[in-house]
Amino acid sequence: MKFRYVFIAFNIIIVLFLLVIGILSFYILGSEIALEFWQASRFFMLFMILILLGLDVFYGINRRLYILLEREDWPGLTQYLETRIIHDKHYSSSLVRLLVNTYFILSEPASVMDLEDKIAQRKPSLIEEQALLFGAARILAKDINGGVQFFSARLDAAVARSGKGLCAKKDPRKTAWIRFYYGFTLLLERQFSIAAEQFIILSKEAKDPVVIGLSAYFLADILSKMLLDRGLDLQAAATNGRNRVGAALHTIDAWYKEATKLQNEIYGAILVPYLRDAGRWIYRD
Repeated sequence: MKFRYVFIAFNIIIVLFLLVIGILSFYILGSEIALEFWQASRFFMLFMILILLGLDVFYGINRRLYILLEREDWPGLTQYLETRIIHDKHYSSSLVRLLVNTYFILSEPASVMDLEDKIAQRKPSLIEEQALLFGAARILAKDINGGVQFFSARLDAAVARSGKGLCAKKDPRKTAWIRFYYGFTLLLERQFSIAAEQFIILSKEAKDPVVIGLSAYFLADILSKMLLDRGLDLQAAATNGRNRVGAALHTIDAWYKEATKLQNEIYGAILVPYLRDAGRWIYRD
């Protein structure tokens, strides 16, 4: 994407808008009424000009960033972001998220965890905010036990906040995904019993149909076979989850549409094969 063209187009649109309003008002209303109209609208016009100036200043400050993105110069972008975040100590959520995603593109999950260590000293709240990305780095680095511990800590913190009435309604979807990845890493660690408990909760209580569907699929396809003494209960929970997904997403195309949105996120790309298989299981005849 040519970001500079977007900014240029926005400039042109605002300038043309102001010119058209100014010129047409004289032709349609006459000079005397037009002057009154301009006086009455001066704050709106000033607001539009300020927006234009603010947009141009923003682009000017971040011009190098946009150029690197346009070129898909990932090593150059990494160096630029590391300078702004680590050297200049500009720990903004958007820049950290972009740097983490760039590390993933370059297949450098270890760099994500190095960045996490630095952020933990400067702005630990960012780790909570971007927990799914930092947790995904452990999975990609095959540090599954580290992933279990990371997501367990994040889940405990989220549950504690909800218990105090804090953030209970703010990010339930994110909390559900943290619980899901806690269960997922437990599954990879072959801690089947604890993983099953997480997926049962999600199948019954989660709101996101993709979370529900994946949880139900793991219960039915893997955990019911690994925990034979609980097979009937796990299959029942899986069926309940499957029915909930069907009630929310009526066709497999609707499922794949939601799954595609998730795949745009790095932490969601990890689940691509499971999303496909879960869709087939949910909507089988």
